[in-house]
Amino acid sequence: MHTQPWHGLAAIVTIGSCVIASPLAPWELRGNASMQSAHLMGIRDTDDFDPVELSHITKLAAIGDSYSAGIGAGSRLGNIGEALNSKSIISDVINDQIPNLNGDQQVILLSAGGNDAELSNILNQYIYQWAVLNPTQVLVAKAAALANLEYGWMADIDWDALASGCDGQLEHTNRLINADAFSKSLDNVIAAAKKKLGSNGMIYYTGYAKFWAEDLSPACDKVSWSTWIHDTETLTSAHRKTMNDLVDSVNKKISSAVERAGAQVKFVDYDSYVGYFNGRFCEAGVDKSTSDSNTREGLMFYELNTWDPLGSNPHKRSQDRPLEGTFEGSVKEYAEITKLLDPDAQFSKQTSVSDDTTDMTLVESKLSLSAVSESSDIEVPNVLPDGYGRIFHPQIQLHELIANLVIYEMTNKNEMDNGYPEIPEKFTFDSCPWTPADVDDDESMDAGGQQIALASYINPLSDPTAWTRMIDYPSDQVTVLVANVLNGPDTTVDEDWEKVISRANAAGKRVLGYVRTGYLGLSQDQFQTRLGSSGLADWVSQIQTDVDLWYTLYPGMIGGIFFDEGWNQCGDDNVYSDLYRFITDYTKRMHPGAFTVLNPGATMPQCFEHSADTLMTFENSYDTYMNNYSPNPDWTPSDPRKLWHIIYNVPSDSVGKVAELALERGAGLIHITNDNLPNPYDTLPDDDYMQVIMSALEGGKPAISSPTAYEKNGQSASAPSSLAVTASDYSSVSLSWGASSPAPYAYSIYQNGKEVARLPGSMTKVTIGNIDHGTSITFTVRAIGSEGSASGDSNSVEATTLELPDNQPVTNVKSSSTATKTTVQADILIPFAFQRVFLTDPDTACEMPAWPINYNLGNYICTHYMVESGTLFKYSGAELPAGQTNYPWAWTSMGTVPISRSGYTWTWELPIGSDTVDTNYFVVEAQGYGPLTNVFHPCPSTWDDATLSSGAYCTGNSPYDCKGATLCSTLNVKWCDKAVNQMNRGSTLYTANAEAPALSGNCWANWEQFGCSVKIRGKDENGKDCTITGDEMWEAYQDIRKIGGCKKCGSKHFGNGCLVSVDYYYGCDNRDSGVNAIDV
Repeated sequence: MHTQPWHGLAAIVTIGSCVIASPLAPWELRGNASMQSAHLMGIRDTDDFDPVELSHITKLAAIGDSYSAGIGAGSRLGNIGEALNSKSIISDVINDQIPNLNGDQQVILLSAGGNDAELSNILNQYIYQWAVLNPTQVLVAKAAALANLEYGWMADIDWDALASGCDGQLEHTNRLINADAFSKSLDNVIAAAKKKLGSNGMIYYTGYAKFWAEDLSPACDKVSWSTWIHDTETLTSAHRKTMNDLVDSVNKKISSAVERAGAQVKFVDYDSYVGYFNGRFCEAGVDKSTSDSNTREGLMFYELNTWDPLGSNPHKRSQDRPLEGTFEGSVKEYAEITKLLDPDAQFSKQTSVSDDTTDMTLVESKLSLSAVSESSDIEVPNVLPDGYGRIFHPQIQLHELIANLVIYEMTNKNEMDNGYPEIPEKFTFDSCPWTPADVDDDESMDAGGQQIALASYINPLSDPTAWTRMIDYPSDQVTVLVANVLNGPDTTVDEDWEKVISRANAAGKRVLGYVRTGYLGLSQDQFQTRLGSSGLADWVSQIQTDVDLWYTLYPGMIGGIFFDEGWNQCGDDNVYSDLYRFITDYTKRMHPGAFTVLNPGATMPQCFEHSADTLMTFENSYDTYMNNYSPNPDWTPSDPRKLWHIIYNVPSDSVGKVAELALERGAGLIHITNDNLPNPYDTLPDDDYMQVIMSALEGGKPAISSPTAYEKNGQSASAPSSLAVTASDYSSVSLSWGASSPAPYAYSIYQNGKEVARLPGSMTKVTIGNIDHGTSITFTVRAIGSEGSASGDSNSVEATTLELPDNQPVTNVKSSSTATKTTVQADILIPFAFQRVFLTDPDTACEMPAWPINYNLGNYICTHYMVESGTLFKYSGAELPAGQTNYPWAWTSMGTVPISRSGYTWTWELPIGSDTVDTNYFVVEAQGYGPLTNVFHPCPSTWDDATLSSGAYCTGNSPYDCKGATLCSTLNVKWCDKAVNQMNRGSTLYTANAEAPALSGNCWANWEQFGCSVKIRGKDENGKDCTITGDEMWEAYQDIRKIGGCKKCGSKHFGNGCLVSVDYYYGCDNRDSGVNAIDV
């Protein structure tokens, strides 16, 4: 493992019968995988450079757990204990493995983190169920073990974990994964491994694969793999889903750590390939309750019944003992604990177990405890058959898959290091033993029938039933769904959307990610990017960023991109249609197999024929479709799947007629709904309606094309020159560079060594966004020639984004108003998907029904008016029954609101003022592509009473609060009313802090002197005691009750240090006799 010449690489590439990662160079598609590495990598025969020639790599190490170790590595480090002890958790990799590596490594393969998440504990609780105990049994077993010297190896057992149960273990693992310590440990192991790299070395960090099929077929719900004869836990879909989610969580944490580590570390994510080729347990149609299922073709993990590659019986039991801390050793520890509690217990397949010293099957139990070895490597008594040493570990074909992906990354790096373009990953199927039945192959099958494609903008939380129906409809009839989180993907995973996207993908639907193209800034509205630019290059950069975010945030689940707000004019020399074609080609090259849709919602000339796989050329009402339809000018696609029509407000008795008419008009994809404006996409028609649509069409699959081929006789381009930073701010950097010669096909912009944008060769400046504030980054640019090869790097430049003031992205919030108009302003320093203004109630006087906005734990303000995207809305949710608080997101449009933007400053001109609502209370909200932010004005009175909500800020002091002395709850409000009504009114002057209570206000009490005071308090801005007239005091009291909403105690603040307060008071001489303090 120290160093080894790379003579065996080609053998590793071609050793298996299933090549999964087949990088194909963009200049030539060689077809599916062959047994020659040159064909595997798609190399040009006439080129002297061969990227598969990796003989220069002479130092490679594989470290970590068993999912990585062995891929191309040499001998193990030291004895077996150094490699496997303690299940190869991250601290062992750092302390025991990495220090043994020589420096200047060229390649390090790393796999670590699964054991830190307690993989063996999860499998034991759900699968084997050895030592699945209740708390009482744990105490008995622990006492018995500690009292017997023969069980000394049990001293380090986590006894409490044995009683955690299935759900308890999963919750514990989830906490481990999401704790800061786990992320830090990943950072630490990468940092330690990087110290062993040479200057151009690479770490390939391999992740983990989900065990269970993602369609969550009920076929396994009643299956148990328990190996012990006792009450068993079955493999319910809920349990399998939770285990799969934990694998996804680990992979996401690893991917984030790799991203933080920089360009010398790559994450090798093979999980989607395992699912794509049906390599998981509990695939639909496979009966896991039979022993035959354990040897089915395509399964990528070992089961207990799986014979090893050399033909050894998995039920043999060798005489060697497994080491404590290994996966096998851990499971056998649990078996011994079970034996300790139940000496008569038997292995459920006991009759199949045999010693490796005899061919005879054991007739009686051999699960007796053996003496502890004196070896320095602690051994565990071997009570189980050898199959447990590899169960749930990758079979050969999964190791081949991982190896091929690693080799792809190495070859790709070699390609780019030598000035050639990046090689895309590509699935191949012909040599795989288990091919999905629904693999897209439009050339070999007729899938061109009319089908349903849904613009499914339904929030999964608001209508989960609708999503279940869409997912469950036949995948050859409802073929396409569109996911839209926040006008695009956002920058963080939305768990609710992730669940439905994953389920839909597993059900065979093609889920498209929504990407806004803003009509490229060319429409009458002159839409700008989130960064405020109208430039074509900046629109291209933002569009590509959103495309890549969909695939990054939801890996293996996204089937393409829905490009909305498409511009439908060709432009001079087809500049705009060609630009959309360039964007589609980028999407397909970066994400092979992507299905692209361009939606202008109107007719398109033929120049757009290749701008996307499918064009949405109608998006309008039933009435318009029947009475005022316009076809595409002068062309009809040969394949109806080129066109998609959306027709809304269709009566149920006209559904079949509309579907038939759409096909006559050449639309192979249709979305017909009875929903209507203002949002015809927020509901799904009932099942009867959908069944009528499905019965009217043939069904099929979308038509998906390959990216446009590079020119066969094209020219390479020189490296760009004079790269410079022209501007930077809190989240973006603007760049410009000198043009290459000859004019290239494209320019690729690299940020810290990773491509983040690709522009047409006519563009030589761009703004790169989605950069963290206060971050230093390096940029380079490469030119891509018309034949597809990339130039060398330009000069590199560095830039540092600004720090946000007090880490706050929205600042300088203010407002002004008249009787009929309100102006709100705010500086928004980073881009967001949505910027909203809410006019709110005081936090002390919430009037329901309303939409609540939380500002700290348990406290919220209420809003009745909202501005979003230039429209004023009024809340229209209904009053809820007593005790319910889940008010719906329900609004009714009231008209338009002019919005202007100058630099960072946004201004909203609302057509309502103080005659309608108290405009002193408002919230500015920013959401999407940045942290959810709410700035409250003024600060709510209970702002500091609890933990603030994430992203909550405030400015200005609240005029009212409903606070007071501890005994306010006992206050009789009648005494407060009497105190204010009995004081001297008119111009009588009251002064704060006066010696006599009557000089600062008035009080009233019961005969025991328990009562209420109303008085002026505080010092003004000049440091003088505050003063107020009797009439002003009386008016302030009314405001506290009516505007402030205070039922008992409370105050009105005048903003200059002065306030009128209503509070509990003891010792008042003004009182009525015979009235109790708690009377109301």
